[in-house]
Amino acid sequence: MLKSRGGNLVALIKGFFDEIIFNIISRDQKVAMPRVYVVLVFFLLCYVVISLRLFNVTVMDKLFESTEGQHGNQYHRASNVAKRSDIIDRNGELLAINLVTTSIYANPKFITDPVNTAKKLQQIFPSLNRKDILNKLKSDKSFVWIKRNVIPKEEQRVYDLGIPGLYFETSEKRAYPHSSLFSHVVGYVGLDGQGLSGIERYFDQDLRSKSSEDAIPLQLSLDVKAQGIIKNELEKAIKEFSAVGGIGILQDVNNGEILAMVNLPDYDPHNLNKASEDALFNKITLGNYEAGSTFKIFTMAAALDTKTIRLNDVYDVDTPLYLSGYQIKDLHAKGGWLSVPQILMYSSNVGISQIALELGKEKQFSYLKALGFLSPLSIELHEKSTPSYNSFAKWDDLTVVTSSYGYGISVSPLHIVKGMGAVVNGGKLYSPTLIKGRHAEYKQVLKKSTSKDMRKLLRMVVRFGTGRKSEVEGVFIGGKTSSVHKVIDGKYQQKLKISSFVSVFPVHDPKYVMLIAIDEPHGNKDSFGFATGGWVAAPATARIVEKLTPVLGIVPENNQKEVIEKSLFVEYNSKSELS
Repeated sequence: MLKSRGGNLVALIKGFFDEIIFNIISRDQKVAMPRVYVVLVFFLLCYVVISLRLFNVTVMDKLFESTEGQHGNQYHRASNVAKRSDIIDRNGELLAINLVTTSIYANPKFITDPVNTAKKLQQIFPSLNRKDILNKLKSDKSFVWIKRNVIPKEEQRVYDLGIPGLYFETSEKRAYPHSSLFSHVVGYVGLDGQGLSGIERYFDQDLRSKSSEDAIPLQLSLDVKAQGIIKNELEKAIKEFSAVGGIGILQDVNNGEILAMVNLPDYDPHNLNKASEDALFNKITLGNYEAGSTFKIFTMAAALDTKTIRLNDVYDVDTPLYLSGYQIKDLHAKGGWLSVPQILMYSSNVGISQIALELGKEKQFSYLKALGFLSPLSIELHEKSTPSYNSFAKWDDLTVVTSSYGYGISVSPLHIVKGMGAVVNGGKLYSPTLIKGRHAEYKQVLKKSTSKDMRKLLRMVVRFGTGRKSEVEGVFIGGKTSSVHKVIDGKYQQKLKISSFVSVFPVHDPKYVMLIAIDEPHGNKDSFGFATGGWVAAPATARIVEKLTPVLGIVPENNQKEVIEKSLFVEYNSKSELS
């Protein structure tokens, strides 16, 4: 560049100079030679001045720019803007976005007065320790961070100090507009923009892009409104029953898409240092729990699918069942004989145990495997657990019985939702997904007729059984309650339980499965001291469904109530009367 620009200028001046000299000499041959030399000297000086200026512009400025950072010019700004794609919900709402921020760093080798500089920086950033700043400024390093992601006011104050050796770096900070609402699903990134949890970690490489043109948003299946409704109602239930936490999952039964996934307690991804270990734990996918009575759904579905039982079969539940030195009894025993629908309606351990023994361990194990309860989840999160259960070689009659009502086998809550979807949607098992529009593949694991019968039984649980408090006018909910004792240090805690309700709605035309669970609830005056799934999780489900219907586009069918209820009713034989 210097040779080209300088060469052209020299040629121009030289030509101009030659023309003038020629004109002077040719105009007057008698002109004294000293005058010619004066003109020559004048133009030579002009040439020198212009050449020096040209050299300064083309060379010295470049040299200054390249050494500016090395010699501590405080106006130096490094740019480290790492592009990262936005994350949006199914309707385009922003869940994660990058914001351009400035960070302050220093080169201690060019800080002439570390003590005074540390004092001034600590005045600007009171949260920083002056001794720590001073140690950084006295180090033999060439680069030390002073403060990451400063606000504009702080940036200006550092700039105004005019201290050589302090620099500004422009970068991007990840921000989550809904704060803690999606913390366990969306996750968070580290200071360097690397995904460390949730979707941010699973799709880390996909979210990193080379330019703004490549930054295509990642669209999730989640719904901001649905997530907010479930979280609000969970918080109310936790407060009402003095519980320690809760979870809520909403899934589309016809493609496996997750619309809501709420873990409480949750955390603010902008303030991870304030989050407790419990708050950071994703109970829905990483937690493993005994599911309790919701497993009766899958035992009964397997028994119906293999024609081990019929809907009008009855069983004697008058006395507890004894097996391998253990007593199996009902929490609220009805006594006498119960039909297949009543066994599910009243959540009879004695009744479902007899059905499981008739089914046998080979068929039970096979159906649990087919429904996904013996394998890790397939979902777009790294935080997921592996089910815990006895190997088939150790699957004896006691295992058959306890597994039939959800003890002796531990799975994640999302396993329950996944299996429930197949039970009610015609027998199609979808893998849950957090991505909207993902090509939905499924395995046929139950007969359509079995699914139809199970929808009827689940509806009767809500109409006449333990799930009555989940009723919502015109929506027709089906479901199953559960109250399972927690295991701590290998021992069942009689006073600590997880109370839940898994539901499908509308049950006659299944669209959504939802699981609501409350961790360690305590009975109160309104629940007459009870803290079971029917008293804790079922009412919360009703409130949530009522608020979700307009969001999900579900129109209550009050004018069709009689026709729909009739289609869902199961005729049965029993010596017990409905209560």
